[in-house]
Formats: sequence, structure tokens, C-alpha cells
Amino acid sequence: MMLKRGLLAAAAFVALSGSAFAETQAIDPALFVVRDADSTMYLYGTVHVRPTGAAWGDDDVREALAESEEIWTELLMTPETEAETQRLALQMGAAPAGQPLSSWLTADDNARLAALSARIGIPAGALEPYRPWMAALTLTLIPIMQAGFDPASGVDRQIDAYGDANGKTMRFFETVEQQLGFFVNLPEEAQRQFIREAITEAERGPGLITELTRAWDQGDIATLERVVIDDSRAQYPDVYQALFVDRNNAWMEVLTREMAGSGVDFVAVGAGHLIGEDGLVAQFRARGFTVERVE
Repeated sequence: MMLKRGLLAAAAFVALSGSAFAETQAIDPALFVVRDADSTMYLYGTVHVRPTGAAWGDDDVREALAESEEIWTELLMTPETEAETQRLALQMGAAPAGQPLSSWLTADDNARLAALSARIGIPAGALEPYRPWMAALTLTLIPIMQAGFDPASGVDRQIDAYGDANGKTMRFFETVEQQLGFFVNLPEEAQRQFIREAITEAERGPGLITELTRAWDQGDIATLERVVIDDSRAQYPDVYQALFVDRNNAWMEVLTREMAGSGVDFVAVGAGHLIGEDGLVAQFRARGFTVERVE
């Protein structure tokens, strides 16, 4: 698996069959529950981009949400946060003076970028003002959205809307600055690899998201772990450490404090954060908690 694919998977689950599959087939996404004497915590791995109108949970998920008092998501989801995300992404993703995107790339890379941009409708030179990671995410997301996937249909957003409509207490783990910082702080060579692989793989993005969407819909943890976790950990350990391990470890500090209290919580974060040897499920078990998959 290439770096772009690993980062795309992270974005889809950190970062997603056509719409007909998602709308006509019953889904059974993976839901876990952690329990001790006086606390219950549901762990639900989400996808941040879904086909328009696609289902976001089954009866087990809705029942767990109804039971829960607090709902945790990666970010606070408000119109103000959305506006701040757009503002900061443009600010933090801006190329330094005198170092436009083309200066990071070879002549062949720039030729391939120009050809790809023309095919997917990006005006010539429109990506020049951006750092490689920002341009790479743009190249990745545009074909996915053109294929019918919509961030507004993401599972996290639907869960947030449920919480708001049902008077739940909404909690979050990270700020916009922290999330964007994971990309900003990628080493320069990793950013170059990211944009090069985005150029190579952008038009295959919808196919990858199709694979991940089907696995998520079916609760196929083995496939999700193989595609999202295993290759990234083996081939790009620094990126894996930053996007998964460090964040999971920070979240576990918060969640174990929650379990020390009482009540029922629902945690909805990218599915890649639940699975694998560094995921939240494994970390809870390593700490002696009882964790079961809700069937």
C-alpha cells in the first residue's frame, strides 16, 4: 500500500460501493461495548465520507445512542467549527513564500499533475499556492466527491445531529488546529511522497473508498485492519505513529478517566482508531476492561 492510500484511509476513518449498494443493503457496522461495575462505554468506528443518503447505523447503534448520556466525537461539530476548519486549512496549508507546489516536484511530476488537474476539473495553477499535503488531500477528495460521496453524509455528522436532536451532552477529543497539525508536521519527504502518490492514485480513490465502504457496512474488521492499519504501520511507521498511535494514546487517557466515573458514554471516532494492536479496543483490553462486540 502506498502512502497516499494509507493517508486516505486514515482521513476516511482519521479518512468510505456505489450509492445503490449503501442504500439498498442492510448494514451491520462494528460496535463494541466496554463495561465495568458502574460504567458503560460504546465504541463505534465511523467513516467521515459516505454516499449521499447512505445509512449511518443499525438498530444496535441507535439503541446504544439512546442509552448514552454523553457522545464523544473527534471534533466539536458546529457551523463555527466548520468555518474555522476551512479558514485554518487554507492558512496552514498555504505554501511558504517562494516555495510553490511545483518547486517540491520534478518536471515529470508537474506534467502529471497538470494532466490530472485538467481531467478532474482543477484550473491550471490552482494548486500552486498550497503545501503538498493540502494539494494531495484536494486531489484525493475531488474524485471521491465526483463519484457521489458526500462529507455531509459522514457517520460522525449524523451521530452529532442525533445527539443535538435528543439532548445529549456532546464532547470532543481534538481541536481543528490539532487535527490539521498532524498533516502540517509531516516531514518534507513524506509530504513529497504524499503528493506524488496522490497524483498517481487520485482517480483510483473512489475504488478504494468502495472497498472500505463495503467492509464498514458489513462490519468486516479483518479487511479494515488490512487496508487501513497493517500496510501503513509496516511501510510508513512515522505516519502511522502520528495519525494513529499518538492520538489513540491521548484519547485513552481521557476515556479511562471517564470509565473511572459512572454512566453511559458513546464514542464515535474513525474506525481505524478502534482496530489493530494499537487501537482503542486492544488498549482497553490491555488495561483489564471487559470489551465485547455488540452482536
